[in-house]
Amino acid sequence: MSPGVCRLSLCALLSFAGASAAANSEEDALPFWRPAVVCFPPMAPVFGAEISNRVPVGEDAVRLRPPPELADYVGEYFYPALSTRIIGETLPNYVKARLEAYLARRGELVNQLADQLVALHEADDATRAVRLRAFADEQDPKILALEREAEELRKIVVTGGPLLRSVDWSRSRNWFVGVTRFPSDLHAREAEYQVVRAAAYYQDGLLTEQRGMLLEVAAELRNRALAARAIPGPRQGDAHAMFFSPAMSRLRLPAKMSAELTAKIARFNRIKTELKQELVNAVLHSDRVFASERTPVFERLADAQWPRLTELEKLADEIREELGRVPPVKLSAPPYIPPMLLRRIDEYLIGRSTYIAEFNQTMRAASELIPRPRLDGSLPPEERNRRIRAYETARAAARERVAARFHEETKERFEDLRRSYDRIAAELKVVAEGQFDPETGRPLDAEGLLRTYTVVMERFATFGREEVIYRGYRTAMLMPGLSLEQRRLLFGAAVMGLAQPLPFGESLPTGPMPVPRS
Repeated sequence: MSPGVCRLSLCALLSFAGASAAANSEEDALPFWRPAVVCFPPMAPVFGAEISNRVPVGEDAVRLRPPPELADYVGEYFYPALSTRIIGETLPNYVKARLEAYLARRGELVNQLADQLVALHEADDATRAVRLRAFADEQDPKILALEREAEELRKIVVTGGPLLRSVDWSRSRNWFVGVTRFPSDLHAREAEYQVVRAAAYYQDGLLTEQRGMLLEVAAELRNRALAARAIPGPRQGDAHAMFFSPAMSRLRLPAKMSAELTAKIARFNRIKTELKQELVNAVLHSDRVFASERTPVFERLADAQWPRLTELEKLADEIREELGRVPPVKLSAPPYIPPMLLRRIDEYLIGRSTYIAEFNQTMRAASELIPRPRLDGSLPPEERNRRIRAYETARAAARERVAARFHEETKERFEDLRRSYDRIAAELKVVAEGQFDPETGRPLDAEGLLRTYTVVMERFATFGREEVIYRGYRTAMLMPGLSLEQRRLLFGAAVMGLAQPLPFGESLPTGPMPVPRS
């Protein structure tokens, strides 16, 4: 059975809503001079989620392929600045030596902690937690020293020292949140998303955990930017998952929880939301301020938030203890669907995916038919906005014409897909007769048959992923007895071990308006 079937219900088999949304994924990209390139790392996935092989492709994907050596630094906050240095061939040899030493020391600490976890594998929960806390007292100073070195490397890679030009993300930016008058809600939301994302990697004065929380906010702002598009793009992430600890880790909560656990999770989310709101307010309100004036703002905020960050982690430890007592989800056999029918569903899905991919490619080609306006700083704001609006209007009209022609030329293929869908639906209805939902005992219809099959197979797939490729992720997020410093160390190693595709790069901002990156 193809994984594609396990993500679909019967009524969604022929839905082409994703086509129009995906076709709009490069909304309003306007030209600008590209003096430097930056690659941002992949976002950590939800615990247990399927790892996509699809590489996030930006406007400049053809020539902005990320350097392969960046894979060793996924999870490090100097990743974007380092990408700019590597691509621009401006990374000093002494920094390369420090990076190699950093990797060696990081690997040593991860291995020491892993050895300790293996040695305590057979111990009971109480003994393991006590011994891990004792080991944390010994290891935490070394991890904190490693994090200080990472922060020093981040600063050095960004500034470049006395002989090199800074690669700060904002060094040539001409638009600012709270100052620039953006022509649309899309541009305003894109600006907020990009500024907050960049602050997590480039802003001085932040604690390590605060940087992670800013990336959580950036993920939420990205969805707001996607929703602001003329045709909203698909939401990123999982609406049923919550950010936990360490920052950027995410998990889906069990369906049945005690009132006490529910209350603790609500309190955790309330405190974390307050901390993140203070952080994002500081980032957006100080966007136009000089760096020398901005850094003290975040240093004071770090001092003010530190007690609540400590409280938050204590609460996270209590939640971990409670989650450990929740009974695991039972795996049951899926309802029966004949193998031949499953293969036909697979063939249908392949044909549907091919159709949508061709439609998306046609829409991208249609967008390129309209020349992009020339924009520079000498244009009055009214003229700049007029050109942008004229470009958007002409581009939308061209896409509409090409879409109508595409649907006319592929009408027969579309009807073949629809007929195949109808036959599959009829056969599923017959197969469903006499079968019952394993959890509720109720009779299954065609829709319920495929939905139940999907849910059960996804549970099997998720269980397999959690037990194999997400084991380190789970340990970092849920193992009682670890310190927050150890969790960050293990989580970084676990995310790197997931081997997600590295997103392609993008140009540093220089134009009068933010180029959509969400």
